[in-house]
Amino acid sequence: MRFQAILASTDSLTRRLEILTGQPSHIRLETQQLQSNPQDLPDVWSPDYPLDPSSPALTRNAWLAFGEHDLVFAHSQLTLTGMSETTQQAIRRGEQPLGSLFLSRDKPVARHMLQLAAASAPTLAQRLQLPEDKIFIGRRSLFMVTDQICGRILELFLTDLSL
Repeated sequence: MRFQAILASTDSLTRRLEILTGQPSHIRLETQQLQSNPQDLPDVWSPDYPLDPSSPALTRNAWLAFGEHDLVFAHSQLTLTGMSETTQQAIRRGEQPLGSLFLSRDKPVARHMLQLAAASAPTLAQRLQLPEDKIFIGRRSLFMVTDQICGRILELFLTDLSL
């Protein structure tokens, strides 16, 4: 499975990367907070990526890692309205990637309005001790569970896996 196909996939990113790398994934939560009104972050989320303003959202920054290597930085905002309490608790614990968590509960997942772009993230690059002008491969999308918008996700890939 080629990296380009993974970038364009609208199903479980984690499963595809596990197949490509031959390693299981794990999550490393960096920050997580419940927000009554999720920030729109105009540099990241255009009006085409709305969340229900009446729903609280869990905003988190996490790393998707394979073996000892962080591969993907993800910023997600998830609406909690309509989710079972056990699913909400599992998300808060951060033990599984989001797609895997819902798939393990027999819930179909998909990405809607998937966009790919070269992305600049000087603060992230600096934290990783990379040049501030480092360009990452970025994806953003609406995260769908059982055909309902559950959140929005921005992913920045630290490598193109060609190494």
